[in-house]
Amino acid sequence: MLWSALKRRGSWGGGDIDKMSVQSVVAATAEEASRPWPTPTRSWALVVILVVAYVCAFADRQILALLVDPIKRDLGISDTQFSLLNGLAFSMFYTVMGLPLAWLADRGSRRTLVVVCINIWSLMTAACGAVSTFWGLFLARMGVGAGEAGLSPAAYSMIADCFPPEKRARPMSVYATGSILGAGLAFMIGGVVVHWASLAGTISLPLLGVVRPWQVAFLCVALPGPLIAALLFLVREPERRGEAAQRTSQTSLLDFLRRRLRVFLLLTFAFSISGMVIASYKAWAPAMLMRKFGWDAQTVGLAFGAMLIFGSATGVLAGGWLSDRLARRGRFDAPPLASLIAVLVAAPFAIATPLMDNSIAVAALLSAATFGFGLMQGLPAPALQAIAPNRLRARVFATYFLIGNPIAFIVGPTAVALVSDTIFRDPTQVGAALACISAVAAPLSAVCLLAALGPFVKAVREEDAARPI
Repeated sequence: MLWSALKRRGSWGGGDIDKMSVQSVVAATAEEASRPWPTPTRSWALVVILVVAYVCAFADRQILALLVDPIKRDLGISDTQFSLLNGLAFSMFYTVMGLPLAWLADRGSRRTLVVVCINIWSLMTAACGAVSTFWGLFLARMGVGAGEAGLSPAAYSMIADCFPPEKRARPMSVYATGSILGAGLAFMIGGVVVHWASLAGTISLPLLGVVRPWQVAFLCVALPGPLIAALLFLVREPERRGEAAQRTSQTSLLDFLRRRLRVFLLLTFAFSISGMVIASYKAWAPAMLMRKFGWDAQTVGLAFGAMLIFGSATGVLAGGWLSDRLARRGRFDAPPLASLIAVLVAAPFAIATPLMDNSIAVAALLSAATFGFGLMQGLPAPALQAIAPNRLRARVFATYFLIGNPIAFIVGPTAVALVSDTIFRDPTQVGAALACISAVAAPLSAVCLLAALGPFVKAVREEDAARPI
């Protein structure tokens, strides 16, 4: 059985495996099996610190969404231009830098890479609070994206080396809660800062001079980054597992994509299209609440931030629990099946929420929608890790980002803005635009996930036969 698996692995890699190679792989497999996994304390300590880093990253990334109207007013820009700041400016370098940084993560110290990236995105977030023009903010947002591009591929790779396969979905889901907590805290902190700054009137800071309230919000969320980077040095990077056998088989990223192109693309498009809905809501739900119901920034920040923290974070943990439960029941397709269930749960609420005319009904449905969004958000990582070799994990995830981020973070929010600006021609109808995009994207995501179930099972079985972990 091992011989046939190795023969398959050799043919996929573009060459035959001789008996000496087989002996090397068998020895590597035996050595891997004898190595203990890191202790739960050490593993979860790393996860917790990475979660804190992810919280910081998403707070720096998401704070912009609460500041729509003051930035539009001060910079004199439209909804569509603002969507470029929120989507294109960030995602451009987040996407472009993903693969080279993932290559570094696969070949060098992942911990050091994350430390450097944290300091870069924190500095560029502070720069967002120091500029006063559209193009200055655009360039600073590009810098934030470049810094944050190195975090998740390296983080997911480290987490995968801390936990055996059947226990990975839960810690990866816990890590994914960082995006929810970060977004929620960004809205809460941003709302409080904007409210405080508005009451305080003109604010003068050393070196920067007079700054606007929205600039103060950027400066506040940038402060924790360097402290979190220093905290990461308190834990050791986990040893890589399964790499000796993979070096013998000489599997490359192109080999992987050639073998797994169908399932990889189906998963990528499924998660990215559903991500359009999630990113659109994070970008435009605050504006919808302020424009349609007259809520102020502080009220929106506290309310929407609480929904994300308690609703979406609970959903992320529930999604990881559901995927692990399905896996324990023998479902090889656990991550994509759990994702399909998540889409079906979230879709009705995502479509109906913006159409309500009562603010209480909107808040209730939005809370349910954020829980449904959370169910999905922790599942891309375990799905992709299940079909990727160790030394390709960061690059596989970065390739997913390369395709998925423009779809989720650029197409989604920009499509909402375009529908609002060109079809409804009314800023107060941004909610109706959200409903339109959700009604198109959610069914497409469900179809892709349904089509991915069979190829995913086949890929997981083949990978399990061809690698020690």
